[in-house]
Amino acid sequence: MIRVGVLGVGAIGAWHARIVDEGADELAAVCDTDLARAGAFGVPSFQDISAFLAEGLDAVIIATPEGSHEDHVEQVVAAGCAVLVEKPVAPDLASMRRIIDVVEASGVIAMAAHVERFEAGTAGLQQGLVQGICGQTSAIFARRQFGPAEVGRFAGQSSTLRVLGVHDFDLVRWLHPGPICSVQSMAGRGAIHAANGMDDHVITSVQFSNGAVASIESGWTLPLGYQRFDTPDGWGAAGNNRLEVYGDKGFLSNDMSMRSQQLIAFDQKAGFRAAGLRHQPVVHGRVQGALRAEVEHFLDCVRHHRTPLVSMHDAARAVALLAAAETALASGSPAVPEM
Repeated sequence: MIRVGVLGVGAIGAWHARIVDEGADELAAVCDTDLARAGAFGVPSFQDISAFLAEGLDAVIIATPEGSHEDHVEQVVAAGCAVLVEKPVAPDLASMRRIIDVVEASGVIAMAAHVERFEAGTAGLQQGLVQGICGQTSAIFARRQFGPAEVGRFAGQSSTLRVLGVHDFDLVRWLHPGPICSVQSMAGRGAIHAANGMDDHVITSVQFSNGAVASIESGWTLPLGYQRFDTPDGWGAAGNNRLEVYGDKGFLSNDMSMRSQQLIAFDQKAGFRAAGLRHQPVVHGRVQGALRAEVEHFLDCVRHHRTPLVSMHDAARAVALLAAAETALASGSPAVPEM
């Protein structure tokens, strides 16, 4: 068994810890600034990272805020542990480059946690694209839209593009890794921005050097009632998402929109609800979905010394596009990603 530690057990880190604990490997320790939260998993828990790393870990999942990732990666790889880092892997490209340097110098297995690459529909779309279904790509469209219930926990610490957009920035670069000549972003700002400082909805346009374009929507603009419900027990809310590629020979579409949700409920008291089944649905008491597939892929790479599907260089391409989009949003002028 691989001895796994989870660093940061907040909203996403808690899911990582649960998945490891339910699997074939050992959840050996957790570390969090909130010791009570860390202690909820029934394994050795720490606030001090040095003490956490002294537990003889083989691999660590880092799910702390992106501003802490560089320091945490340095400490984890210095201890000789393989590392899976939540996205964005770094807050800026300079920090991303330093992380790459540290990881490559250490020789440890390192993977970026871009979970959408492990979602079945998205992975199938990418495979179809590689097999030539679309021919020459001319346009990519990505939409990621959720309700605003989670906005408050990111206010003052992150941004709409960093929380939502980074998923699709990675997917766009996975589907079209070629040079980008221009990035433009525009924000819709309403009640969410007024209350939390987070953009309600951002539209990012990408122009590739070969003439192709991509349009990426990132928004919190579904009604709160669509996202927040208590029954049925165990259901999590679904988003209004879509990923499409068009070319001269055909198109590919992964439709995850509100009108295409697989599992819904309606009753006279609570009305309509749609369940999110892609990332971490709980089926018969066990977490399934793309997040489990991501964690299991990482641990399989550690076990067999294989190269992960998502490298730190992949993460750098997403961070570079994110940085260009935020620059364009702040300046009102097009920007070009650095690499």
